[in-house]
Parts: sequence; C-alpha cells; structure tokens
Amino acid sequence: MRAGIYIEHGIGDGVGGAELAMSCLASEWSQHHDVDLIHHRPPLTKERIASFSSDDLSGVSIRCVPRDGEPAESRNLLKRYRSAREWHRSISDGYDVFVNCTHWVPCFNYADIGILYVLFPIYVRPEHADSIRRLPAWKRLRHSTYYGAEWRQRIATYEQRLTISQFSRSWTRTRWGIACDVVHPPVDIEFVSREKDALILSVGRFSTRAHTKKQLEMMTVFRELERDRGRASAWTYACVGGLNARHENHDYFARVKTAGGSSGSVHVAANVPHAEVRELFERAKIFWHATGFGDATDSKPELAEHFGIATVEAMAAGCVPVVVDKGGQREIVEHGRSGFLWNTLDELKAFTQLLMDDPRLWREMSDAARERARRFSRTTFVREMSRRAGIATLDGAALAAIA
Repeated sequence: MRAGIYIEHGIGDGVGGAELAMSCLASEWSQHHDVDLIHHRPPLTKERIASFSSDDLSGVSIRCVPRDGEPAESRNLLKRYRSAREWHRSISDGYDVFVNCTHWVPCFNYADIGILYVLFPIYVRPEHADSIRRLPAWKRLRHSTYYGAEWRQRIATYEQRLTISQFSRSWTRTRWGIACDVVHPPVDIEFVSREKDALILSVGRFSTRAHTKKQLEMMTVFRELERDRGRASAWTYACVGGLNARHENHDYFARVKTAGGSSGSVHVAANVPHAEVRELFERAKIFWHATGFGDATDSKPELAEHFGIATVEAMAAGCVPVVVDKGGQREIVEHGRSGFLWNTLDELKAFTQLLMDDPRLWREMSDAARERARRFSRTTFVREMSRRAGIATLDGAALAAIA
C-alpha cells in the first residue's frame, strides 16, 4: 500500500494535535507500507516532530509541496476549477490511500481511497461569506451555484468523512453540510505510575492568536489560592507549552512569567522537551485547562478546544482534570466522577480547593480519570483509521499479507 497523509494547514514548524495525530498514523502504517507525510512547511521536519513525540518516523518520507504552485483566485470560474483540480492532483495522485487532516477547504482527492479527517471546520464556505452576501442578487446566485457545485465535487472524492469529536461533528454539519463519523485522535496513555507531588499542571502553547490557552487567567487563580492557603502551602503550579518566534507571543509569555512572581511556587517554561512534559504529567495531581473561557464560543466555536489531547494525557497519568466546560472537554471529562467542568474562575478555584483538601476524593477521581483515558488510546485510533482505509487489523501478519 502507498499512503499519503496530508496536513493541509499550519504555520512554520508548529507542532500541535494535527501533527501528532498524523505522525502517529504515519509511524504505524510505515511499518508495513510506503507512507508520505505531506505538508507545505519546510521547517516542519521529522526531527522537529520527533521532539514532541515518541513516534518512530524512520520509515516515513516527508514530502513538502511548495505553496507557490497553488492556483490563484480567478474571475473565470471554469479556469479556476480546472487549475484547482490540476494542482490538487499533484497532492494525492498515485496513492492507494490519502488522508486529508484539515481545518480548511478540502482539496480534491485523486487517490483510490480518500479519508477526510476534519479537526474543526474553521473554513467558511464562499457562498456563506459576508462579501458574497453583499453582492447583487444575480451575482449571489452565480457564486452560490458555482461554489456549491465545486464544494460537492470536492467532498464526493472522499469515501470516508470523519471528525475528531462530537463537538467538531456538530459544527461540520452546520458549517459544511457534511455528515461525519467521530474518530477521536490518538493519545499516548502509557505513563509510569509514581508518587504524586502537590502540583497543578497546565499544558498549552503560549499564543495571543485565536485558540488561546488562557494562561494569565489560570495564573491569577493560582496566586489567589496561594494567598488563601497561606505561605505554608506546599502546592506549586507548572505552566508549560510551545512558543514560536512571533514577537507578540514572546511578550505574552513574559507577562505570564511576571504574573507568576518569583516565590518559587510557580514554574513557567516554553518548549519543554517531550520527556520532561511526560514527567510533569506523572508528577502532577491536578490538571487545568481553560481554552475558550471568556470567549463567545456560541458564535465563534473555533475558540474552544476542539477535543483535548492534553487533558486525556493528564488523565492517563492520574491527574484529575479541572477544565472549562466548553468544546470537546465535555466529551472527555465526566463531571464529578473523572474530573470537574467549570464555567467561572471561582468554580475553577473551588473545585481545585476541594481536591486539595480531600485526598480520598482525589484518589477516587484519579483512578476514574485513568480508566476514562483508556477510551482514547493510540491503538483505538490506528485500528479505526486502518479499517476505514481498508485494512481490517494492525496484526503484523495480516498487514504483510495485504502489502
């Protein structure tokens, strides 16, 4: 089998959920098949991905396709259609299986089997855009007719249409008019069980653009907890995540560090090695997540967490999650059993205090969190994606027979 796994979006060398999910799939399939990991970002190398992952990519080929070959918009709709199809042919032609992992408009698929894997439908279809709605009626009709037809043809090239969560599934139907099945992304749930520290952990990139992780808000709550509990409190807070080269993100990171103070109870760090992050998961008792807090996620749902890989990792390591009641977090955490869902910073603080003060409750919820995380394993993801690609099992002998 020759497989192409395409990460359609992204900037620079950023490694997030999409890159990790697709590297997991590429790693597993490459054990028995020829696999290309396809993208448009020269800095995104195997070495860069490996610094965030334990996947073996030695058998995977990285195929970087320059964006400058992508056709520009054209007023001639027939020319636009033909040029788009021809350029997209270069992305997927020649593969037995093509997996398109995207937030954006799906390209035409030319592989024998096409699998569309929607992270979240951020793309707004042109016929629904405000710029189109302001046009005269006859132009609106022309555009909606063309774009609607092109959209249907793009989607028809994919036999399998999947998304990462019920949250994304609902919005993919609303925004794109596509019915999808849910295949949760892979999560590494294999952690060492060790003695826990009085540590709260949050993991998420430091960014001021869209999908922000709200580190400043969480830092405020921790400093309030410190004041309430007095200087003798043994609890500490580790706030870690990725940081790219954007000046405004470095400014934000500096603000978070300043808000943390210099008492030694707060650890703020960027681009921490993967092994050290895993150790933090294993040491921490409580996990915080606040993406989407304070944002108008009813009208801008993309600002919420689309699934929550870091939350599942924390649970698998025995952390009790105390996470915002938005987006995909609701599908992961069973409120009051395997963690807590909160809507206000006061609730975040109160649920955290409850776990701090009741070791028996923490233990029960920690055990329940570990059990819950098993539903989102890498094995489950790869098995389901393989089935969709026409591979019934990941058993080595069966794969070799198919190859």
